[in-house]
Amino acid sequence: MPSDFPKTFVKVVDAVGGIDIYLPTDVDGTPVDDKTEDMGYFTAGHHHFTGDQALRFSRIRKRYSELTRIDNQNMVICALKGKITSPAVLPKIPQIIAAFQDSILTDLSPEQISQLACLLPKLERDNLLLTGLPEEIFSQGRIYSPQQKDTTFIWQADFNVIRDYISQFMAGTWPIAAEEPSCP
Repeated sequence: MPSDFPKTFVKVVDAVGGIDIYLPTDVDGTPVDDKTEDMGYFTAGHHHFTGDQALRFSRIRKRYSELTRIDNQNMVICALKGKITSPAVLPKIPQIIAAFQDSILTDLSPEQISQLACLLPKLERDNLLLTGLPEEIFSQGRIYSPQQKDTTFIWQADFNVIRDYISQFMAGTWPIAAEEPSCP
C-alpha cells in the first residue's frame, strides 16, 4: 500500500462530501497505552464522517481485534460506495478523480478514468462481495520479535488451508455469492 494512501483516502471521502454510517454500538478508539494513537470515541447512532474521521474509525483495533477493524473498514467502504454511486455525487466526479492524482500510476487518460467512474452507478449491490478468510481457521498467538525485543501478537493458521482458499479464489469458485449482499 503506498504511503500516501491515507491522504488519498481522506481526499476521496472529503471529495464526495463525507459518508454516513450507523453504529449499533459505541466504538472506542481512545489510547490503551502511551504508544497508542487516539483514534477517537464514536458513540452508537448515526454519524456523518469527514475523510479524517472515516480514516481514524477504520484504524481502530486496540480494544477489539483485527477482525473488528476489518468489519469497520467494510462499513466505511460500503458507505463510500453508496455515496459515490448516488446521483448527487455525479457533479463531483472531477474532484474524486483529482483526489487520486499523484497517488496511482496508470496509462489511462483523465477522460478514460471519468468514463470508468461513470459506470459506478451501474454497479449492482449483488455484484459487490466483501469477504475474507473464515475466522475459525485462525487462532491467536504470540511470538518473539527480535526487532522489538519482545513478544508480539500473531494470527496462527494452517497455511495449507489458506493455500486451498487461494486456489479456489484463483479458479473462480470462492467466494460464492452471499445470501445477503455485502453492502446494504
